[in-house]
Amino acid sequence: MVQTYSHFELLIGIDGCTDGSKSLLEQYTDSRIRLFENQINLGLANNLNKLIGEVAPDSEYIAMAEQDDVYVPERIQWQVEVMLARPEVGLVSGIAEFISDGKNVLFPWLLVNKEAFPQGTDLFKYLYQHQLKVVNTCMMIRRAVHTKYGLMFNNTFGNNNVDWDYVLRFSLVSHVYGIPKVLVRMDRTSQNPSITSKKWIQFRASRQLLLDFKQEFPELITDKVYKEALKMHRKIELGYRRTWALVWYAMGYTLKHWDMYFLKYVYKRFKNYNN
Repeated sequence: MVQTYSHFELLIGIDGCTDGSKSLLEQYTDSRIRLFENQINLGLANNLNKLIGEVAPDSEYIAMAEQDDVYVPERIQWQVEVMLARPEVGLVSGIAEFISDGKNVLFPWLLVNKEAFPQGTDLFKYLYQHQLKVVNTCMMIRRAVHTKYGLMFNNTFGNNNVDWDYVLRFSLVSHVYGIPKVLVRMDRTSQNPSITSKKWIQFRASRQLLLDFKQEFPELITDKVYKEALKMHRKIELGYRRTWALVWYAMGYTLKHWDMYFLKYVYKRFKNYNN
């Protein structure tokens, strides 16, 4: 990971991996690299918490990175500049370019369109209803905020939604800033066995997260907000249904909830496909 900002340490967690990663990493002699190996698999959340606990005492910021993502050289520099210029900001992310089998996609559209994240409870509700729009793999957090509010990554949903859960909670205690530039390029081709490719496991976890947060934050998540969040989630699920199942589920959702939203979505999708 070549970066224009060089004053950093790289903490790497080998979480029960047996594919030879350790021997490969041990070939590097850069003193900034610190390697930690878990004899048993801790899972994404616990591994992140362990690595954060090992961060050098004088480190002010913690930048997330994943092994199969490629970061632009200016990523850390740009984020540190934001942190120095905006002391009210506790988390900085940016745009991800998803490299797929078809055309590449930029995410999230809000930043692509040069818009800013809402803040506080507005951001919390926005991320709850529209799902996570903060790219986790390129986010940098202010350590003081993470420590002050006792934040941590939770494994409530296994390896799924660890980032969504964390950013939702973070949005209630500090400002979140999005740099309107591509910071990371992510391989999402069909050959990549990413956890995000196991969509139906993730979908079940997402439904549970929506319900759990409604119960934990009833003063923020009303029945109306919960229903809108479920509507968005069902639309996302429809996008992964085969043709016959797509129509069947859309009709079922429409009849159950007396909402033409789902049939309109299917009609629009087929119209775009035929064009």
